[in-house]
Amino acid sequence: MASNVPYCLSTTQAPSISSTKHLRDANKHDTPFRNPPNFNPSSFTREFIHSLPNNLPIETLQERATKLEEKVRFMINGTDMEPLSLLELIDDIERLGLFFRFQDWINKTLLTLVSIQNFKDRTTTSLHETALRFRILRRHGFDVSQDIFRSFKDEEGKFKAEISNDVQGMLSLYRASYYTLEGENLWEASAFSRTHLINLMEERSMDAKMAEKVKHVLEELPYHKTCCRLVAKHYINTYDKTEPHNLLLLELAKLEFNMDQSSYQNELRELSRWWWDIDLSRKLKFSRDRLVEIFIWALAVFPEPQFAYYRKVISKLTILIPFIDDIYDIYGTLEELELFTNVIARWDVNSIDTLPECMALCFLAIYNTVNGIAYDIFNERGINCLPYLTKSWSDLSKAYLQEAKWFHDKSIPPFDVYLENARISITAGVILTHCYFLITQDITEEVIHYLTNNDHDMLHSAYIIFRLTNDLGTSTDEIERGETSNSIVSYMHETGLPEENARQHFKTLMEKEWKNLNKYLIKNSIFPKSFVQVVINLAWSGHFIYQYGDGFGRQTNTLKNTIKSVLMYPFQL
Repeated sequence: MASNVPYCLSTTQAPSISSTKHLRDANKHDTPFRNPPNFNPSSFTREFIHSLPNNLPIETLQERATKLEEKVRFMINGTDMEPLSLLELIDDIERLGLFFRFQDWINKTLLTLVSIQNFKDRTTTSLHETALRFRILRRHGFDVSQDIFRSFKDEEGKFKAEISNDVQGMLSLYRASYYTLEGENLWEASAFSRTHLINLMEERSMDAKMAEKVKHVLEELPYHKTCCRLVAKHYINTYDKTEPHNLLLLELAKLEFNMDQSSYQNELRELSRWWWDIDLSRKLKFSRDRLVEIFIWALAVFPEPQFAYYRKVISKLTILIPFIDDIYDIYGTLEELELFTNVIARWDVNSIDTLPECMALCFLAIYNTVNGIAYDIFNERGINCLPYLTKSWSDLSKAYLQEAKWFHDKSIPPFDVYLENARISITAGVILTHCYFLITQDITEEVIHYLTNNDHDMLHSAYIIFRLTNDLGTSTDEIERGETSNSIVSYMHETGLPEENARQHFKTLMEKEWKNLNKYLIKNSIFPKSFVQVVINLAWSGHFIYQYGDGFGRQTNTLKNTIKSVLMYPFQL
């Protein structure tokens, strides 16, 4: 869909902010639309970002890492390991954060394993090996059947009681259950294994080390629903306490973590300078300024070390979203918000003189950032994506406006009506539309159609998961502020059920959507595999941010400590 018309910005000069007649001071709004929430200022200030240590000898570390990688490859290739040992090694490599170094070997090894008839026909393996095989193969896109668990079930299709004392097997079964597909009955494995693991801990039927491991597994987010760099931090800290363990892998993992951390610090410094130049946060003091948190979010979406450019672009986009969101939520009157929505839909800087200053500033920041991204894509690949990028922002602003109208009218929408609008207002569509044009080489009109209309079931599932994780984390504060456009409020109002029931219903809904998303790990579709992985990453990033409440607006200590562990504390070598 390359365009023959060169991309350019509007040639009409934008009016000066100081010269427009209808602007007001951004922080002295005379008719506040809502009572502003008490957002805590971010702990991660500009001073924090630029104080991060960055004195690691990267060239020396990279040289050592390359030598260690060669030794590990030699060790792997020179060993005739059994399938279980290979699977456990792959699992260790991935959880230590080394997948990107050994991706080619992992893919080759799995292809070889599934081509061996004896491996495919193995029915006498342990529960641990069976579950590990199931999880790793599905994670890497292989169509492995749930029937491989048949020998561990009774005639009624229930898991046999005698396997419940197998702690290692139960742990592996619990992790494997999160790769269930829609229509399969394997999801019951999650409740079955979790219940028996908790019972075994309460009965003290395991040693202290195993009990600690079980407790962490039950509390952690499943691997494909959390940031792999965060998984690596914990796994590196505990890896040498497990048997067997590989000291070469452990040292390489520490080197990789430290080098990546140094890169993240540099990326943040660059983003901080850009954000300081934008100067939006000092002008719109009522909004959430969350640069570091946004960067961690981008890291969850693009964890690959080589994707620094993608993280930078997505961070620039996403840092602007809380400002437009807060304009709709706590600043603008309904009349002003309708003008603002119209300006975004028209994508016209010449109409900003109808807006209050904060809205004009916010639109100009979005306008310049998005136009710059579109320019870079057109300049490098000849693809004019600007109409699709701007439509995503227009759709988002219209969804925000609908929520503002519900609040203004004191109206509680039916749950399905709310959710249809909220899956757009959660911003996943904006983010994924930009991601598609950033990372995809072969752009197709079919994919663009689904992105711009938000009607593909893979996208729908990701949007719903992203929305519900957000609402589960933020609803308590929103209910206190009298918000009406919230999934918890809508569901409680419609059903008459208490909040606890609503929360459990949403968890069930998310399980259903994850089953649908999981099929795209193994199913060929119109979407490139690289984009499918980004969609899945975005869906589980919501679990990470909102696992312990509103980690974004209120900034829980858990999230703060997690961010610090990624950015501040290297491993001692």
